[in-house]
This record gives sequence, C-alpha cells and structure tokens, in this order.
Amino acid sequence: MENRIDAIYARQSVDRKDSISIESQIEFCKYELRGGNHKDYQDKGYSGKNTDRPKFQELLADIRQGLIRRVVVYKLDRISRSILDFATMMELFQEYNVEFVSSTEKFDTSSFFETKEIP
Repeated sequence: MENRIDAIYARQSVDRKDSISIESQIEFCKYELRGGNHKDYQDKGYSGKNTDRPKFQELLADIRQGLIRRVVVYKLDRISRSILDFATMMELFQEYNVEFVSSTEKFDTSSFFETKEIP
C-alpha cells in the first residue's frame, strides 16, 4: 500500500491586489486532489526566480525522503519562474516517481513519467 502523501505548494511574493492569495491557491489545489491526505507548503514573501525558499526546500527534502507522491500547484509560476530550476525540479520528481500537477493549467506529469522519455 502506498504510504506517500500529496503535497500542495503555494507561493505569493508580495501582497498585491491583483495576486491570488495563498489561501485561494490552496483551495484550488484541494479541489484537484478531491480529498485525501496532503501537506501544505506555503512560502509568502518569496520570489519564484530562485529556489531559496524555506518551504520549497522542505518540500524537496520530503521528496528525497520518499514521503511525497504528487505535488499540486495553482499555476506553474508559483513553484518556479526559472526554466533551469523547473527542469532540475522535474528531473528530481522523475527520479523519485513524484507526479506534478498544475490545478489551473493543463499540466500533469502522471502519464509522462510512465514512458520515462519524451514522446
């Protein structure tokens, strides 16, 4: 039986009227999960331009420990704004068989990682 849990990652760099709150991001992601055991990782006040974010680093550590089955984000840019960092993260996810889903965009790696290669 699978003991790994789902993770929700939410990030908000600054409080702005036009940015979606961390709380709203988490609600969108919970809908994607449709229940089940999960852990929230929230970085408020941090940029997505690098990976120097405490809860993001905690998420990566939990992945390396084999605790995480799937990571869900509101939008891709919530987890990374750097293509290089995103590619490195996707390699880590593949290595640890972690699915990645964006709840508001058509991005889901669950079937991609089954092939282990680019179609």
